[in-house]
Amino acid sequence: MRQIFVLPFYRYELPRDGFHRYGKVMLVLLLSLLWHTGINAQTPPPPLHPRDMAMTIPGDFTLASVGDLMIRRPASQTADASVQAVLQLIRDADLAVGNMEGELANYRDFDGPLNGFVGTHEVAADLKAMGFDMVNRAQNHLLDAEVAGMFSTNALLDEAGIAHAGTGKNLDEAAAPVFLELPGGRVAMVGMHAPLWAEMRRLSATPQVGNLGGRPGLNMLNYSETIVVTDEQLASLRAVRDQLREYRSNYDNPRPIPANEPSDSVQFPASSSGRDDPTYRAARPGETPGTVDYAINPNDLTRTLRSIRNAKQYADFVVATAHIHQGQSVLEQMHRSTRPPAFYVDLAHQAIDVGADAFVGHGVQLLRGIEIYKGKPIFYGLGEFFREAQWTLPVALGNVDADQNSGLQNFARNFGNSTESLESLVAISHYKDGELAEVRLYPTELGANGPDSRLGIPRLAPPEIAQRILERMQRLSREFGTTIDIQGNVGVIRVGQ
Repeated sequence: MRQIFVLPFYRYELPRDGFHRYGKVMLVLLLSLLWHTGINAQTPPPPLHPRDMAMTIPGDFTLASVGDLMIRRPASQTADASVQAVLQLIRDADLAVGNMEGELANYRDFDGPLNGFVGTHEVAADLKAMGFDMVNRAQNHLLDAEVAGMFSTNALLDEAGIAHAGTGKNLDEAAAPVFLELPGGRVAMVGMHAPLWAEMRRLSATPQVGNLGGRPGLNMLNYSETIVVTDEQLASLRAVRDQLREYRSNYDNPRPIPANEPSDSVQFPASSSGRDDPTYRAARPGETPGTVDYAINPNDLTRTLRSIRNAKQYADFVVATAHIHQGQSVLEQMHRSTRPPAFYVDLAHQAIDVGADAFVGHGVQLLRGIEIYKGKPIFYGLGEFFREAQWTLPVALGNVDADQNSGLQNFARNFGNSTESLESLVAISHYKDGELAEVRLYPTELGANGPDSRLGIPRLAPPEIAQRILERMQRLSREFGTTIDIQGNVGVIRVGQ
């Protein structure tokens, strides 16, 4: 007689004397499969106790938030007063956070490939000297120097004493919160990233099952997307798609025709390059044609929200941080969308609902609005704090001649025929006995008219640029019901008044 052990999608028949021998293996496999495939069938966990949901750092507490740290060389020692004024804002905060955009390595002994955005190893200690405490690592340049670069950067940040979230040797580690002990209490961070293109899914870490598997990478928020069109446009797309199908008989293995396609949507065939077929649907009341309707993968969302909730149980203050480039519409320029898409707003709200005390977003190279949700700040896009994109390793290492007419040079200095990517801000959130009292916004600029040697280094914006930045933030934040008062060259958001 054989004993039968059934798992989802598998059927094992074991010898009578083999059940005990293989029982442990089967049990581990069963638990792993239930954990990784059945989690969405579970009832969402109950909210944490109100005492654990509260921000419990007593007295005065300040959070300094910035966007991308696209930094290649140390910069903290410059005597430029306008640079030091910005860095002093970071140093004076109780907690300072940003997004580590790119990788770091010791060029002399690094064994991995030196490609893309890779800064020198001294940068990690320099960021600590500037006052940074925690950084997000889940971003699209994570594997510019492949896995070796990811581990090199993480090790250098560890050595410098900067906590980092969002990456790891497997998905469990990448999704886990990172904790940091401060005099006022324990803080935590959870990092995440939504990929730009299908091929960037290779950045995603994968789970370890038992003692097997587990690819290094980041905590990825995968998604599907649907493009909203008018009824007439949908009918035209369907007609073109159906006419193309008339040529199916020319091929030995034509694509199958999907069954039960909804009447309000059309899936249009893409090339055979592995890209997803785009889906279009008719606009619903209030929707603008061209809008992209994103849907986050439920497993990815559940995993990330669980990490935020678990972090809040053990920490006094939790930062959820996301590197997201997606825009609202197909009509917007890549990296230059100033309004977050609906899925991003929903993600930020859910993060705060389960325990985040602040949501810090970055990704696009421009500023986006600020929302105060349930008394917690949401920064949908803080732009570029450092933007040393003009640095290329072949030039820095002396392998080629510098070319100031290159595409990368234009990306660094005049992206989209505008210098707005060189305008940013430092957001200082002030808390009093666990409650957000105000957010102060300090505009910065990155040397648009200066030499390449100083391009991309933050300094306090002069009055005319500061006013332009703050007026833009007023307009973008007003859509979230946020009022920004301009006091001199500083924007002020008062909470609870």
